[in-house]
Amino acid sequence: MRDLFVEIACAQVAKWGEELCGDSVCYEKDGNMTVLAWSDGLGSGVKANILSTLTSRIIVSMLRRNSSLEDVVETLAETLPVCRVRKIAYSTFSVVQIFPDGETYIAEFDNPPLFWIRNGRVMYLERRKREIGKRAVLEANIRLQRNDWIVGVTDGVVHAGIGGLWNLGWRWEKIASFLESTVNEHMDAATLALRIIETTKKLYQGRPGDDATCVVAKIRLPRRLILWAGPPENPEKDTEIAQRVLAFSGKKAVCGGTTGNILARFLGREIRVDLASLREDVPPVGILEGVDLVTEGVLTLSLVLRRLRQGVREEDVRYEKDGASRLLALLFEADEVTIIGGRAINPAHQNPRLSGELSLKARILEEIAEELRKRGKMVHLEYC
Repeated sequence: MRDLFVEIACAQVAKWGEELCGDSVCYEKDGNMTVLAWSDGLGSGVKANILSTLTSRIIVSMLRRNSSLEDVVETLAETLPVCRVRKIAYSTFSVVQIFPDGETYIAEFDNPPLFWIRNGRVMYLERRKREIGKRAVLEANIRLQRNDWIVGVTDGVVHAGIGGLWNLGWRWEKIASFLESTVNEHMDAATLALRIIETTKKLYQGRPGDDATCVVAKIRLPRRLILWAGPPENPEKDTEIAQRVLAFSGKKAVCGGTTGNILARFLGREIRVDLASLREDVPPVGILEGVDLVTEGVLTLSLVLRRLRQGVREEDVRYEKDGASRLLALLFEADEVTIIGGRAINPAHQNPRLSGELSLKARILEEIAEELRKRGKMVHLEYC
């Protein structure tokens, strides 16, 4: 499972006339565990949103600390406010806890049963019932593998079209058939979640009668990128780093003319300049067989950092040809990024306001790494 990646996406639509969706989704992941929870708050609007947000965040936070489900349910009962009219205080919840070996624990309370998809078919999921704090919780255990999907929906999706286009609503069985005819290994999680919600809105004829949420987790191989920026402080390590970059099991990017030339010499090939990629503020990229992208160094990295801070999105750079956009596209595509920063100092890049040990390039790499982490990327930054 350590060679697999859990890609998570969510799409929502609020009940007609409400600004906030009463459903909430929360997840956290690290190398040891992925915890995903979604909740449907009582009613709709602001109060429902508060209930569901508290529920999903408490569940994820406690399970990440290895709390038992009994402790989680007890904490929810003590934390959630009581509705003065209906004298009840709950929001539904579903939990998916994925461990490094692929073992997966599922718990559901009052939500529609989630869908487990393998080889394009919705699989039977054997659930067992357990009473926890006067709540009937359904539990299951499965072992996920590559190209499996977990899809969860709230009541608003299952009931879409009820009394209108479809008297009984979309229903779980019809959603299952829709998933089987829609899912394929080339689709990403965000696309599937959006298709479910777009179909839900159509069934409601543009006026959703309830909050509707779709959560998707796709199990796939991780997409990795190695970025080498700058030669090593010790030139004797040139070959060692070059071999490591070329042996990397993922995409490869090189920033800096000197760094690119080290690889070119090692490969016995020449770097060709792609003048079509030249922009006023971005130097052209190089073409080197065996490497996915070769760019100029500090200027390109500075622009990448600036655009990350400005909130650039993947769709903004997907079809652009300049070096900064192409490097951003590779960074967005990757789940795990390894950055190797060379300590050989180019005097032209030294900031006199910084200490002699810290180059401008190193500061840029550190801030790029931080921006990527904010976007959920796993980033390893090291120096040579």
